[in-house]
Amino acid sequence: MQGVMRNKRNGFTTRILPEDKREKGKLTPDDNGNVIGNPARATTRDIPVPQKESPSTGRFASTTWRSRGDHVLDKSALYSDRPVGLFRVLLCGCILELLYVVIVALAPLPGLRLSSTPLVTAWPWTLVPSHLLFPGAWASGSSSSISSPSDWTHLVLLSLTLIAATGVFAGAGWSILRLQNNNSSTTRWLLLLLAGATLFGLTLLVQPALFSDNVFTYIFSGRILAIYHADPLNTAPIQFPADPYLRWIGSGRYTPNIYGPLWLCIASLLVSIGKGPVATLLLFKGVAMFSHLINCILVWAILGKIAPGRRLLGTLLYAWNPLSVIELAGNGHNEGILLSILLLATFLYVHGRGRWHEIGVMVALGLAMSMNLIVLLIAPLFTWYLVRSERNVPRALWGFSWRILLGQGLVIPIYLQFWRGPSTFFAITSAIDMQYYVHSPLGLLVGPSHWLFGLIAQWSQFPSIMQPTTAADMTLRASAIFIFALIYLDLFGKVRRATTTLAGMRYAPGADQEMSLPGFDVLLDSWSSVVFWYLVLVVGWFWPWYVLWALWIVVLRRVDARTITLLLLSGTALLIYPLRNFAESPVAMYQSLLIFGIPLVYLLIKMKRQAERNTPLI
Repeated sequence: MQGVMRNKRNGFTTRILPEDKREKGKLTPDDNGNVIGNPARATTRDIPVPQKESPSTGRFASTTWRSRGDHVLDKSALYSDRPVGLFRVLLCGCILELLYVVIVALAPLPGLRLSSTPLVTAWPWTLVPSHLLFPGAWASGSSSSISSPSDWTHLVLLSLTLIAATGVFAGAGWSILRLQNNNSSTTRWLLLLLAGATLFGLTLLVQPALFSDNVFTYIFSGRILAIYHADPLNTAPIQFPADPYLRWIGSGRYTPNIYGPLWLCIASLLVSIGKGPVATLLLFKGVAMFSHLINCILVWAILGKIAPGRRLLGTLLYAWNPLSVIELAGNGHNEGILLSILLLATFLYVHGRGRWHEIGVMVALGLAMSMNLIVLLIAPLFTWYLVRSERNVPRALWGFSWRILLGQGLVIPIYLQFWRGPSTFFAITSAIDMQYYVHSPLGLLVGPSHWLFGLIAQWSQFPSIMQPTTAADMTLRASAIFIFALIYLDLFGKVRRATTTLAGMRYAPGADQEMSLPGFDVLLDSWSSVVFWYLVLVVGWFWPWYVLWALWIVVLRRVDARTITLLLLSGTALLIYPLRNFAESPVAMYQSLLIFGIPLVYLLIKMKRQAERNTPLI
């Protein structure tokens, strides 16, 4: 019968309508502009099936068209929003570049009191952006303190620029998050992120004044070792008053600057290569910038193995993060090399199995430990994670011990080159300031604790030899360390209980369902937690680049409350630089309230909402 067709697959009889007679093998829109899903069976009317709301975008996903021949085609495969997302990311990159140019122009203004560099005298053209954008500041002459209205304006403008950079960066991340089929991102996206990071880095490479003078303490430590052949762990820069680099060192002039022995070797090598202050400064900053680009590639490679769906987002969260760009390419901090070694250890583990890969991981962790002792928080958790599948506790402890000793086997020979007996020991331990609090949230409790202990001393009529302030400081510090120790031990238990199979992850409450490596999400959670609470509870002196110790971890994690908290901290930490101008004012002690308050309030709100819903924190 004409107009009737028997479907051989399911036995249903359908009538061929005139408007459905389309050429087979082509995707043809219907009268409403919608696409027929099955080219081979385009003779039957397709039925739209609405989809559920997309959890990542907060909107309804594109309509799936299901024909009576049971073939499904998603319209997003044909009408992708990837060009729109690409445009948004490019727009955010252009805005970020303009903001970094503004930072370069603001940096040498006298009222901001940033650390000077030899670029100002050697390359006067680096001041051109500042003269063009702020001619009035240079016409009024230099000032040693913030006194004129223009100085306050520049200070506010610097703060707004840093906030705007964080906001634009967040917009770029949101644009990537809204992309569909994110796991199909190609290396073209990686090249785009690398190009943007390179452009940002080159802009800040010629920054005429720096937010931190640590790069000059690196240079001077290398000069002490390479030129003066002295011990940099026991020698202060002021002992060489004729050295031409001393003029650019501020806070680290009168005390030895304690760095890991591996970094001291690298610094001495770079000093030997550099010729002159400008070349040496650019060499140190260039190495930091190059390590940043290497880290971008390592993050991309690691996420491509463990969670391809968020490879693009995670790489952007590290590559374009204003904190990493400013602290590495701008200030030249050695954390870039530290992160490279830690990411290399992670890369070796996720891309291979077997004893030799574990040995490579331990070697990399040992090298990282000789760069910075913060790795002492990360390496034990990583090692305990490697032996979690061994249910026999003595065997697990033996496996843990020989791996730790293997890593220490590299650290000890490197340290022995700089070991001078008790003097080196006291130099390293004295570098850990347990008395003062700078930009630390614990500093907010110093005043109340002094008042409370002083009140108790008056009521109890203690003798004058007993100092209530000393007792208050020791109690506060000991309590914070005790709480941190409890958190650290609890994280060991979580790592021990981490699943060893993918099937176990599917049924584990709160598990990262995108993670393809069993239990690795628990290790990342533990790393991020221990570094975060170390910054909150233990560190007395907090500086923005310390957040880099946690940033490389959170970009590998899923986007949840903890990840957003640490990303917020990476943005608020940069506000330390404009707030340093109020170091002598009464409001200085409340700086940490702004820096840590916003991330902690957000985390507490999310935890409260999750508790109300009685679901795992995600």
